[in-house]
Amino acid sequence: MFFDGRSSRRRTVALTFGDQLLIAETDAPAGRSLASWPYNAIRRVDGAEGALRLACTTAPPLARLELRDPAIRADILRRCPALDGPGGVSAVSVPRIVSASLAAAAAILAMVWFGMPFLADRLTVVLPYAWEKPLGDAVDTRVRALFGAECEDPDGDAALHKLVGRLQEAARLPIAPEPVLLRSKVPNAFALPGGRVYVLSGLLDRAQSPDELAAVLSHELGHVAHRDGLRRLLREGGTSFLVGLLFGDVTGSGVVLMTGRLVLSASHSRAAETAADAFAVKVMHSLGRPATPMGALLQRITGTGEDGIPSILRDHPLTPDRMAMLEADDIPATGPALLAAAEWQALKRMCSG
Repeated sequence: MFFDGRSSRRRTVALTFGDQLLIAETDAPAGRSLASWPYNAIRRVDGAEGALRLACTTAPPLARLELRDPAIRADILRRCPALDGPGGVSAVSVPRIVSASLAAAAAILAMVWFGMPFLADRLTVVLPYAWEKPLGDAVDTRVRALFGAECEDPDGDAALHKLVGRLQEAARLPIAPEPVLLRSKVPNAFALPGGRVYVLSGLLDRAQSPDELAAVLSHELGHVAHRDGLRRLLREGGTSFLVGLLFGDVTGSGVVLMTGRLVLSASHSRAAETAADAFAVKVMHSLGRPATPMGALLQRITGTGEDGIPSILRDHPLTPDRMAMLEADDIPATGPALLAAAEWQALKRMCSG
């Protein structure tokens, strides 16, 4: 079979071995000549199993001759001295392909370990705050699919917004925080890009005072202020995309899975956690409230022995250094209570229905 490289037509041809390989069309009158290929210009190229597919460096780039007759194939192999030369496919190319693949994989892994954290840090600084809200909206759908329904009660919702509003008076975030209470046994709280702050009812159930919950929320507002959620989303989203390239995931499913992991773990680097702790101390002290209740709540959660339930500090335990920082120069309660007793009880009952 012969393809002239100019059309998609497949021709049945006859071959004549002279000074050059003559290719003639068998169906044409008098065997009209289609091509003349010098033997030293004929190259082997990829073909179907059981066939010898040839190209010619002096012919159109897409011209192909496919041979299946064993005798003709043997004659071609004997007459063509550069069958596996430049422009063809030979065994020499396999190591080159393997080497190139390994180099590409190494480049992707280097980008994962070094490039993406660097780019994420730089992009976090320059991206406008207005861009964060659409990112938060996109992940919000995933959050609600993971954790279920939002707890809704007018009095409890008003108390939650009042508490976060008091914290915002001291935090002065450029993006107003939007608190959401979700029904879940997981004792957790986390913040997403765009100022979304989620409290899971499992955390609220374990909180014994407004100060405990407020200090944890102040910690999450610290992540919002430092744009830690945006930084991590950029880093891990980009990383999962690169890993998808490495393993052939062109559908983006890796990004979805990584986003789910981001939401479930809600953990940051130790440096980011320490900075968020310091932010929480500053906010609570600005309101005349102590910061150590956060440590009491977190130790209560991690000390329950419920190893199957992830918590805020499952990946970053409350170390003695962090507890010492919370206790250092802490102040007694000098400011007004953040919530009245009735408001606190309304908030505690919000997910009980």
